[in-house]
Parts: sequence; C-alpha cells; structure tokens
Amino acid sequence: MTTALALAAVIIPAHADDPVLDATQTHQQRQQALQQKIDNADDATRQLLREWQDARESAERIEQYNQTVGPMLDQQQQRIEQQQQALASMDKTREALPATLHQMVDRLREMVQADIPFHRAERLARLDALDRMLEQASMAQADKLKRVLSTWQQELDYGTDIEAWRGSLFKHPDTEVQYLRLGRVGWYYLSLDGNQGGVWQAKSGQWQPLKGNALEEIRRGIRIANDQRSPELLSLPLSVELSDADSETNGNDSNTSSHDSTQGSDS
Repeated sequence: MTTALALAAVIIPAHADDPVLDATQTHQQRQQALQQKIDNADDATRQLLREWQDARESAERIEQYNQTVGPMLDQQQQRIEQQQQALASMDKTREALPATLHQMVDRLREMVQADIPFHRAERLARLDALDRMLEQASMAQADKLKRVLSTWQQELDYGTDIEAWRGSLFKHPDTEVQYLRLGRVGWYYLSLDGNQGGVWQAKSGQWQPLKGNALEEIRRGIRIANDQRSPELLSLPLSVELSDADSETNGNDSNTSSHDSTQGSDS
C-alpha cells in the first residue's frame, strides 16, 4: 500500500494542472513577446536614425555642391544669355549692314567733295569702285566691310601725313608742277623751274600765287616729304580757314610734319 501511494505521488504532479506554473509561463511568454517588440522597435529606431544621418549627410553634400557649383552655373547662365543677346544683335547688325555700308561710302564721298581737291579723281574713282563692290552679291559682307573701312582709314591718314609728288596743275592740265600737301590744311605747288608757286584757297577755289620766302618754304617742304631733309616747322599760309581746319592744326600759318611722304601722279 505504501509503495502504491508513493508512485501515485510521483505520477500525479505530471498530469495535474498547476495555476502558478501556467501563470509563470504566460508571463515569460509575454515578457519574451514584449522584449521582441522592444528589440524590433530598437532595430527600427536604429534604422530610422541611420536613414536620418544619411539624409543629413546627403543634404550637407548637396549644400556644399550648390555653394561650389551654384556660382559657376550662374556665370554659365549669364554667358549663355550674353551669347544669345550677341547672336540677336548680330542678326540685326547683319540685316542692317548693307545699308550701313552704302551710307558709309556716301558719307565718304561727301567728305572728299568738300575736301581740298588733291588726288580728287583718284579718290572719287576709289569710291566708285566701292559702290560697284557693294552690289556684288557673291562677295561676303565681312569682306565688303573690310574694304570700306580700309578706304576710310586711307582718307583719315591724309589728315596726318605730308606728301610731295609731280603732276598736272589742278585747273591747268597743260602745266606740270611739283605738289606739296600738308595734311588737309595746306596744298601748294611749285613750278619745275622753282620760280613760281602758289597755295590752294579752299574758300575761293583758286590758286593764290606765292613769292619770295614762301617759295623757299615750299622747296623745303618738298625735300622733307621726300626724306631729303629733317622735319622742321614750315611758315606757309594755309589752304583752309582755321575754323575749318582739322584738329591737327594748331598754328595760324605754320605747320609741322614728321610723317613719311608718298608719291602720286595725279592732282
């Protein structure tokens, strides 16, 4: 009997319900589930933290990039806008260039006709050639502009140089003389024997005879223009009124020139 009771005491706990054990197991399960939630939450938090840090670093890199590249992009945009404006301006200039070239030649013709008539036939012929050139459709506008500007420069150079040459006396084609030109303010002639000479008077459109020392001054001027004498002051009457003279003229009836001379054949 005793042995049977002992076995029963051992066997019964294995099959009997124990509220304390159940409560403990349930509590442990809940603790495990809660810990799992906490662990999962920690993992999510750490993941969010890493993502936030990555986002902040990315934002900092973008900000640094903008600070470095932004001004470069602004400058590039400005250059693009300037180029676009330049192209638009070029289009307008290209459209207006033909008319402008004709106006430049017309203005130059007016200047030549109003100027002292030295080399007049040659200068007007040069302008006639420009007019014909401007009508050539096969010639590039840039080449036309270059030719017109070259002629303008040639005319402007007349105002700053000194020149001597031989040719027929203006308005007296049967008489050959030596010419002396001082810029645009003085035009003189000397007969081949050196005994006669004169100065062109723009106001009257006639030659005014010169005598005595004035003839010697013309001789000196011719030698200077031909590089046969050092530059020096010349005391000669001017061909134009002082109010009409170029800005290069600073005296009343004297002129100084140190420019190289060129030779011509017509008056």
